[in-house]
Amino acid sequence: MTSLSLAEELVLLSYDDSGTATVASPELDYAVAGAVLCDLAVGGQISIDADGRVSADDVPDSGYVPDSGYVPDSDPGRGQGRKLLDRARTRIQAEPGRATRDWVVDLSHGVVDEVLGGLVASGVLRRERDRVLWVLPRTRFAPPDGVEPPAETATRRRLAAAERGAGPVGPRTAALACLLNALDVPDTGAAQPLDAQRHPSAVLGPAAWPIAATTDVVDGYRATVARGVFTATDVATGS
Repeated sequence: MTSLSLAEELVLLSYDDSGTATVASPELDYAVAGAVLCDLAVGGQISIDADGRVSADDVPDSGYVPDSGYVPDSDPGRGQGRKLLDRARTRIQAEPGRATRDWVVDLSHGVVDEVLGGLVASGVLRRERDRVLWVLPRTRFAPPDGVEPPAETATRRRLAAAERGAGPVGPRTAALACLLNALDVPDTGAAQPLDAQRHPSAVLGPAAWPIAATTDVVDGYRATVARGVFTATDVATGS
């Protein structure tokens, strides 16, 4: 069982065992920001109205909503993940009424680096610095013992169980699967849960808005890049 935040789980699944990202920025940054919003929404720490406007509820911190056997404080990474959620909630509380999509973009700045730093601090990953061809500096984030972290293994199993239909799919698991599919992350061990595909709002609950906003931002970025490539090609070919 894992008590990592969705942002931490998403980052772990987006890096291979060599410590290299399988998803480029800023797409991963957007998705991790969306994961932060999902955790806050599912945990009752923010509310999103029918127009997608976000505000912070005046409720005490109740931790994460149970999903597949969540156990508070069962993993050292929870403290780091909780800090990230608390900071995001404080920002939202100071600027109520902004659109979910805006928060996906704003919270994305530096969020992956922050999550990676937390995973390193908690011992889940190790920061390794070397050089490519003895010249170009490179930083990798690999498991300390060279094998998949137990928390990541637990996450993969949870996703696989959801795909098999082994019990109900919780909102956090459904949200994680949707984010992974939006990013086309390879080899996660499971595709999007069938229930989430057929009845996304019912399964995702309050995470539905952050998922929709994240998908919109990621797709918009990809479309912008594609247009840029086509324009550059037209200029180069004179067409």
